Amino acid sequence: MSRASRLYLAVLVLSLAPCANAQGRYRAVKDPQSPPDIPYTRYFTRDRFNRRITFYVHGNQSERLPLVVSVLGSGAYSNFIRVGDEIRDGHRAAREAFGDKAHVVIVEKPGVEFLEQHGNAGTSGDASAEFLRENTLERWAEAVNAALRAARSLPLADKSRCLLIGHSEGATVVALVAAKSKLVTHVASLSGNGPTVLFELMHKAREGRLYTPPEPDKQVAQLLAAVAAIRADPTNNTKLVLGHTALYWSSRFPFSTMQELSRTKARIFLAHGTADRNVAVANFDVLYAHLLARGRDVTARRLEGADHGYRYADQPERDGWKEIFEAVRDWFFQ
Repeated sequence: MSRASRLYLAVLVLSLAPCANAQGRYRAVKDPQSPPDIPYTRYFTRDRFNRRITFYVHGNQSERLPLVVSVLGSGAYSNFIRVGDEIRDGHRAAREAFGDKAHVVIVEKPGVEFLEQHGNAGTSGDASAEFLRENTLERWAEAVNAALRAARSLPLADKSRCLLIGHSEGATVVALVAAKSKLVTHVASLSGNGPTVLFELMHKAREGRLYTPPEPDKQVAQLLAAVAAIRADPTNNTKLVLGHTALYWSSRFPFSTMQELSRTKARIFLAHGTADRNVAVANFDVLYAHLLARGRDVTARRLEGADHGYRYADQPERDGWKEIFEAVRDWFFQ
């Protein structure tokens, strides 16, 4: 082989390498085998850790519309689930609320395959080894950031405004992304933490709801012992503590939604139900007060009787989940 041929081959290999350098990051590549039975188009990109990130964009790809990135809570599950012959997604409320007014963008967690579901919803139980290695707050937030930047590079994106919506743990994720990204103009935190997640764990222990038996003093002592064990082995990604690895917890303890949202210039929407047993409404009160004290542009909804998913025990027919996404939509476009 001649020197020129070898040089050509080297250039060709480098050009085909999957975004192995900074110039190739955050470039959107449409999947030619995007699943036909979902109202989304699948794309791939590379993040700053050089991981392949999978994301989906809803709607007519030829229409230029604002981007709405939707992020759900903790756990090793796909955004999609097969029910009989039908494939459903966990972002239907967002899709239907925004309709043809925006492109809803959803991101698969690294280490989770399309349609992958497990019985231990919300935890890391039964997760793949890759997911357990990747499931830190910083790395998950970077995956969302990469999808946002890649989607925004597409002709379909109206660059004048961008909304991030996070529910439960997703609220902390989008807060972290918004704090670091000037692309975000609006961010909605739904049923999320205010201070560090350790505040919520302590709150549950004080109420006797974190362990069994339900004795608050013993539960607090058990929690403190668990925290000490996590701090002693913070990178352990195999042993589960309260449903997640030490790596998971140690990556999340230093961060809080209220601190991250304090750093963004985006407009902020908060919502929380007073009957939320997953994340106490005390988080909302601390978060709202913190942001108001710092002069942030905040719209807040404290929903009497709503649980973590905005259900109402005294109004079983009411679709509070649908209502809250419509409220976010109206606020975004006002």
